Amino acid sequence: MNPAGRIDPRRREGFTILEILISTVILVIGLLGLLALFPVALKLGTITIENTNAALIARSVEQAVREGVQNRKGQDPQTLNTFFLLQHDGVKDPLPRRLVDAVPSADNYILFPEPSDSSQREYDRGDAYRQGKLFVYPETDGQSWQPLLDGVTLDEVSDLDSGSSPNGGGDVRLADDDKDDIEIDSENQTYGVYRTYSLSNQFLTGLGIDEDDDEFDSTGAKDDPISQYSFALAIRPAYRDASLNRRFPTEGTLIPAGELYEVEILVYRSFFYVEGGGNAREPILSRTILVHR
Repeated sequence: MNPAGRIDPRRREGFTILEILISTVILVIGLLGLLALFPVALKLGTITIENTNAALIARSVEQAVREGVQNRKGQDPQTLNTFFLLQHDGVKDPLPRRLVDAVPSADNYILFPEPSDSSQREYDRGDAYRQGKLFVYPETDGQSWQPLLDGVTLDEVSDLDSGSSPNGGGDVRLADDDKDDIEIDSENQTYGVYRTYSLSNQFLTGLGIDEDDDEFDSTGAKDDPISQYSFALAIRPAYRDASLNRRFPTEGTLIPAGELYEVEILVYRSFFYVEGGGNAREPILSRTILVHR
């Protein structure tokens, strides 16, 4: 104020409309930049959660496989082929009281794909690896199952089920005789996954999470969609399998001994069957472990 007590006219000036508009535009641009980060952050957060859950599941399955090989390994009484029983959430068939009561059609029955050539002739190591059988679990041979896709009937996918006995009835020579697990092209050997072991909330309980926790609703379902996850196994003789001619493991030729196996653990989220074969999504995690029979 001036000495006369009047307000200086210059003090009456405020922001002009143009200044307000420019400030608003700058503010909006800044806010839009911040908002653009939210979808990216949410996506990265989702991927991180999926990867963490998948790693946890894969580690749990690995422990179950190694425990089965160590503690629940047996031989079919007729063929003397080796198998082990898998115990894990998602494997629905209960374990038998005795190994001799194991049933090849049960979804816990994992058959080792032993070398089928009894001539004990030498193979190129790479050829032996590519020609060796590969079994995918859960088994599809001889199983009656409905693909989880609306509009696809059993008749339309009957080619996936030859009616053969699961696991060849315990005979490795007959197992997967319809070759639905393996698809050979000119360059690569691939395999299809048509079923998976679906997890339940029991998986979380097995990890020590209390079902009375507030995170569980009245139906026992947990807010975190762990039941959307599932897994499958693929087992085959390892590239570095032992040799019956006792050559050094790095030699180019061998007589396969059927002692060392690769087990690939495939973890999926929201797995479902796609018409024409295969699954709708690639596994969010694939981990290969070595087990010694």
